[in-house]
Amino acid sequence: MRIRIASVALLPNLLLAPMALADAGTSELETMTVVADRPQESRYLPAPTRIATGQQIDFLDSARSVEQLSRQQIDDSGANSLTEALQWLPGITLSNTMGGTEAGFIKRGFGSNSDGSILRDGIRQPRNTFPLFTAERIEVLKGPSSFRYGIQEPGGVVNIVSKKPRYQPQRLISGEGSSFGGGRTSIDVTGPLGDSGTAYRVIVGRQNEDYWRNFGENRQTVIAPSLAWQDEDTRLWLAYEYRDYDLTLDRGTAFVDGDPLDLPRKRRLDEDWSRVTGHDQAVTASWEQDLDADWSSRLVYGWNRRQYDDGQPRVLSVDEDGLLTRRADANLGFDRRVIYTAGELLGDVELAGLRHELTLGADHERRRDYLADRYRGETDRQSIDNLDYGRLEPPRGADHYLDSRSHRLDELHNSALYFDDRIHFGERWILGLGGRYQYSEQYGIEGVQPVIQADIDDTYFLPHANLLYRLDAMTSVYASYSESFVPNEPDSDSGQRFDPEEGRGWEVGLKRRLLDDRLAASLVYFDIDKDNIVVSDNGVARAIGSSGSRGVELSLEGELSDRLSLLANYAWTDAEVKSDGDSGLVGNELPNVARHTAALLLARELAVDPASGLWRVGGGVRYVGEREGDADNSFTLDDYSVVDAFARWTPPGWDERSGFELRVDNLFDITWYTASGGDTRVMIGEPLAVRLSASLSF
Repeated sequence: MRIRIASVALLPNLLLAPMALADAGTSELETMTVVADRPQESRYLPAPTRIATGQQIDFLDSARSVEQLSRQQIDDSGANSLTEALQWLPGITLSNTMGGTEAGFIKRGFGSNSDGSILRDGIRQPRNTFPLFTAERIEVLKGPSSFRYGIQEPGGVVNIVSKKPRYQPQRLISGEGSSFGGGRTSIDVTGPLGDSGTAYRVIVGRQNEDYWRNFGENRQTVIAPSLAWQDEDTRLWLAYEYRDYDLTLDRGTAFVDGDPLDLPRKRRLDEDWSRVTGHDQAVTASWEQDLDADWSSRLVYGWNRRQYDDGQPRVLSVDEDGLLTRRADANLGFDRRVIYTAGELLGDVELAGLRHELTLGADHERRRDYLADRYRGETDRQSIDNLDYGRLEPPRGADHYLDSRSHRLDELHNSALYFDDRIHFGERWILGLGGRYQYSEQYGIEGVQPVIQADIDDTYFLPHANLLYRLDAMTSVYASYSESFVPNEPDSDSGQRFDPEEGRGWEVGLKRRLLDDRLAASLVYFDIDKDNIVVSDNGVARAIGSSGSRGVELSLEGELSDRLSLLANYAWTDAEVKSDGDSGLVGNELPNVARHTAALLLARELAVDPASGLWRVGGGVRYVGEREGDADNSFTLDDYSVVDAFARWTPPGWDERSGFELRVDNLFDITWYTASGGDTRVMIGEPLAVRLSASLSF
């Protein structure tokens, strides 16, 4: 085993871009005593959140299914990326991840790496991977939620909540080594700036890790400074994040006649130049103002930009004799941007003798995707049993340049007005009513000699309604209905365009606090219909008419005792094609959707002599059932159970955030397949890995 601690590479003379705005806190409308005197980092209980309506709502009062991962749960699970973290939540499986370089999730049967469902501090992000150096917690709002987020898959949205500046000084240095070779390091420094009411935070993260297969490595650097200022009535937050990366693009293995290739799992089918290189910038800011005892306002701004190039020897086919056909492809000059501005008026008022929690808002979002140059190079054909690496070179030059497919621009502008009213009828009933009126413009051109691919506009009204009843102080039941829509992007290879996807969903749920508020339990049944769904197999996209998803989700999280923490969940999801003309797909299961998923994570602080330090041990198991590998259901990915374990020790007298940790991932070293993008693009999960880390807080 080889362990190497990566070094932190600071970027000198970093020029901060224009600062901007994001999530931050709204004025607290009511005291949530269930979480008042416990620090968020140390608990598994879900925190109050405003992801559903903009108002800060407690677990029992929310008539929607909201899953959360606190920073403690992220640390105990060992997740270093959003992709790793969300696998611990019910009803979520991976979709095509662009060879591990983009986050893509199936939520309640729907989702992809390009569905626009990943937010940071409530602001939509360009397609990306999302390391967790700067994440405080992760929230997932299940079901259609276009009321608040506009363009959105009916399966739900994922929100990464950033670490904010603190007014108590804190400095944390950490490093991790991996048995793959290399590792990660990070620095997190925060505190007040004198007595000015301003606090700062600077986070630097660095990954320099060898890839687990026979060649490759992943390198990235994150630098994230932020400032916060507040007085009795005003809260400001400004943040900037820069990320530079050079990542392995690995499409995995292939299936032939329904079976995976008979190859060592470490053997790649591509070349060492199969990579994605680029950099990202994000500017976020928010301004919150208490207007009086009943009303507050919030202004939010976000600017995100991702610029990158990619290259890959694309596997076109593998025949029964094991002959592999590959083509050298490259895309240069991707430029993806999202600019978002929103203003909200939040009220907690009495009207006509009833309490109303009101959200009145307007937002504007501009999404711009540009690709400068597209190349399609030579092909080669060789045996998978004796691969001769180096035969395919990155394509360049006029002979490989695609004039008709280069200079591609897709723009989407959305402007909307939205409202939500949570009406309290006495102490037990809450009726939620709201909607979003949205105007969308979509424009697309492609080719050196530009050809207009799209020039359309439309308006949408997207209503939602819910009803919640508090059975007692510890229990609530609810029913909810909501809608969504997603303008489909053109197919990246053929340029074909599709009608917008439209979703409608409802759910009923039961929520309860247990063990004197130590545990939170929920049981949900949902049913979703979606029209004009688009799937992609081996890079070819097509619409498959309408599809539906229904299922049950059960979750339990919190503390079983003062020393024992628990996250447990199970989901049953039935997602299939309902109509698709004469294609013969009706009744087929949607690809990458597991009918059964489950997870269990336990962490215990050992009752040992304090003179021996603090010990925290734990582990977990994630189960994902069989999934269809493509829309035709021509092959199936096997089910899998991955077991992880860890032990963490804090020496006597050290801060509890300091210490040493030994972690073993995939303890039984199983071979597992995480997701499929078609039978030539099946991702393989990582084998057994040992990680050793150390952290020092001072």
